[in-house]
Amino acid sequence: MEIKTKHKKFKTFSDLYQFMCESHLDEINVTIKYPDKSKNNGTMPIEMVLSLKCIEEVKTIDQDLKALASSHQIDIEIAREIAETYHELNHFDDEDGTLSAQLEEIDATSEIKEEIQQLVASRLQ
Repeated sequence: MEIKTKHKKFKTFSDLYQFMCESHLDEINVTIKYPDKSKNNGTMPIEMVLSLKCIEEVKTIDQDLKALASSHQIDIEIAREIAETYHELNHFDDEDGTLSAQLEEIDATSEIKEEIQQLVASRLQ
């Protein structure tokens, strides 16, 4: 995947987010080129870039999430969703409770949620 802006190309949303912060940009026009040669154009607010950055960062702990999911007999996608939500909670104000509500709606035990929260806090902070 390649992320192009009028300024330069980026390989990850983490790089794009860092550039936006350093440049004091609240939004940016991007073209995203996918490996299958398709592409999307549009304007991305910094909050969206931050969310995509969080998803990229959660991928770095995927092996640990797979182990936790296996030990608790839950689907890996559920473990990833929990991790992504906790990671976003570390970056966004949840004044309206949207992220907390999203976390509560995930069908998993409080034990696995707590273990994933601890993993996210220790590895992605």
